[in-house]
Amino acid sequence: MAGFFKVIIGMSIILIFLSCASKKLVERKPLPKFQGIVLATDVDESGKIGVAKGLTSEFNSKDEQIVALLTFENMSDTHNLRWEWVDPNGKVYFDTKNYPLRVDKGKYLSKVTAWHQISLKDEPAAKIPGKWLVKIFVDDDLVDSKPFNVKAVVDPLALPKGLSSKPYPKDWGLIIGVEDYDGLPNVEYARKDAFIVRDYFIQVLGVPEENVITLIDKDATKARIEGYVKKYIPSNAGKDSTLYVYFAGHGMPGTNKGEPYLVPHDADTRFIEQTGYKLISFYQDLNKLNLERVYVFLDSCFSGVASRASEMLIKGARPAMFHVEEVDPPSKSIISLNATSIGQISNAFPEKEHGLFTYYLLRGLKGEADDDDNGWISVKEVYAYVRRHVDRESRRLQSRQTPVIVPSEEKLKDMAVSRAIR
Repeated sequence: MAGFFKVIIGMSIILIFLSCASKKLVERKPLPKFQGIVLATDVDESGKIGVAKGLTSEFNSKDEQIVALLTFENMSDTHNLRWEWVDPNGKVYFDTKNYPLRVDKGKYLSKVTAWHQISLKDEPAAKIPGKWLVKIFVDDDLVDSKPFNVKAVVDPLALPKGLSSKPYPKDWGLIIGVEDYDGLPNVEYARKDAFIVRDYFIQVLGVPEENVITLIDKDATKARIEGYVKKYIPSNAGKDSTLYVYFAGHGMPGTNKGEPYLVPHDADTRFIEQTGYKLISFYQDLNKLNLERVYVFLDSCFSGVASRASEMLIKGARPAMFHVEEVDPPSKSIISLNATSIGQISNAFPEKEHGLFTYYLLRGLKGEADDDDNGWISVKEVYAYVRRHVDRESRRLQSRQTPVIVPSEEKLKDMAVSRAIR
C-alpha cells in the first residue's frame, strides 16, 4: 500500500475516496445497480456520500482537476474498481489499476460513491487538448465510458516560440520584484511578474540578455538597487542607451512630509525615511545617468496600504493618516508609467495571476495597444490602453485604480516603445 501511495502522489493523482450512506442486513439482497459516470471539477465529501460539484464535460487547461465520480446502489460482496483515462491520441494517460470495494459478508450498501481525479492545471494533461475518454471497469469488465473535452487556454501574455527581436546592444534593463517581505504582507505575483517582464525586455524590447539586471526578493535590497543605479549601470551604459526599469513591490509615503518611497526587501516601514528609496531620489539618480531615454514602469502604490493587498504597512495606521506628495521625474528624458493615481491601491488580478497593471502593460506592449495598426506601440498608445483597461477592470474588482504617466500626456513627446507581436 505504501508503494501505491507513492505512485499516486508522484503522478499528481488523488486517491479514490469511498463513502456509504447506510448498511442493512436483509434476508434477500436487492439487485446491484450502477448509475453511471458523472464528470465534474470537484467533489463535496462533507456528507455521507460524495456529491459532484461543477458538473461538466467541458474542461480547460486552467481547471485544477477532472473528477470522474461513480454511484452504485445495493452493493454487496467485494468488487474491483478501475479508472482508465485515455488522451485524444488514444493513449492511456493514467490507469488506476484495481481498487477493491469491500462489503462485509451478508451485508449490502444501499448507496456507494467512489471517484478518481486527475490534476489538470500545470500538469502534462493540460498540454494535451482535445477529446478525452474515461473508462470504468468493475471486476475487469468495462461497464461504462464517457467522453469529455479539454480545451487549451491561450495565455495572452505568452510569447511565440522562437521569437527574436532585433537586439539593441546598447540598451539596458533593471527589474525589481519583491513578493516576500519580512514582516510585511506579500505582494501577490510580484515574482512571477518580474520574470515575465524580463522575457518581454529581451524578446519584445530587444534588450540583450546580458544587459538585464534582475533583483528578486532578498536580492532587492536598498544597497543593491542603489548600487546598480548609481555605480554599475553608469559604468556600462552610454549616452545613446535606453534603460527600461520595472518595479513590483510595496511603496509608501514618508511619515513626516508624505514623500513617496519605494520599499526594498530589507526596508523597515517604521523608519522608511532611513531604509526606503525615496522616489524623487530614485528619479534623480536615473537622471544622473544622462541616458538618451529611461522608461520606468512602477507597479506599486504609495497610499500606506500594501500593494495588491488590503493591509496597512504600519500596524495600527489608517489610510487617512497619510498624505502623499506627488512626484515627477526631473527630466523629460525619463518617462514613468505608474500603476495608480495618488492615494489609490495597486491591485492584484487573481483571475489572471498577475498584478492588474502589469498584466495590461504587457498585453499593450505585445501589440494590443497598437491603435493605428502600424506595427509599433507608442508611449501614448500603451498608456491609453493600460489606463482604459486597468480603470475598467478595477471597477469590477471594486477597488478603483487609474494609472498615470509623467510627464503628462500634454507635455509628453510621443515615440515608439515596442513593435507589435502578431
